[in-house]
Amino acid sequence: MKILTKEEEDAHYSAVLRGGTIGTVAGLIGGWAGVLAATRRYQAFRQLTIPLRAFLVTSTGTFCGIIAADHSSRRFEAERNFDQTYLENREERRRREELSRMTFADRATAWAHEEKYKIIGASWILSIVGSFALVNRNPYLTGQQKIVQARVYAQGLTLAVMCATAAFEIHDQRKGEGLLDAARKKGNVPAVEHHERYEGEDLWKDMVAAEEQRLKKLHQSVSDKEEKDRRTHSEQKSQEKNEKKDEKEDKEEKKEEKKE
Repeated sequence: MKILTKEEEDAHYSAVLRGGTIGTVAGLIGGWAGVLAATRRYQAFRQLTIPLRAFLVTSTGTFCGIIAADHSSRRFEAERNFDQTYLENREERRRREELSRMTFADRATAWAHEEKYKIIGASWILSIVGSFALVNRNPYLTGQQKIVQARVYAQGLTLAVMCATAAFEIHDQRKGEGLLDAARKKGNVPAVEHHERYEGEDLWKDMVAAEEQRLKKLHQSVSDKEEKDRRTHSEQKSQEKNEKKDEKEDKEEKKEEKKE
């Protein structure tokens, strides 16, 4: 992370503002179109009040604006740090080459293994939407009963995904490649002796501990880098100040020599 100059801050602000504006406008248009289509399609949606419909439209625009602004900020940072971007792209190309030599099943398994926590979050959202759409077809249930029933279905599906994630972690731990094993190899997490009544009882504790250590190390790395950049920036400022002082003294000496 480098310290931005005033010009770079202005350019970054302009890029983020431009991207956020475009994303917000696109989100408002998409949200308005979605609300309009849902109003025509579903009887229950037509019963919503105008403020609630307006909230759905504006919240969609806000969400899209935030995402677009974040992407613009990341794009601006990538353009500034070309060397770092090149190294990341090289690693990505190497990863794509490895995936190209794998079968579809292996690629799907590897992707599910790497993105397991995102899959849990996405499956929770999709399960809520899907279960509510399924339960909403039953005309004999009240609104509150439908919400409770949909939540039960969603919790069951999410629990199934979490069990699958735990199965991945157990499989990795048996091969010595689990989250905690990787952290211990790097010396980030001390070995902890568990008194488990059955295999995998304290697995969730290990997974949480490994994730906490990873985030802690990442935060420490960023803090150290920021501190290093501050020192470098301060040294540069001090050096520039000394150079200007020397130039001023040289000019004064030359003026005195001319007077003599």
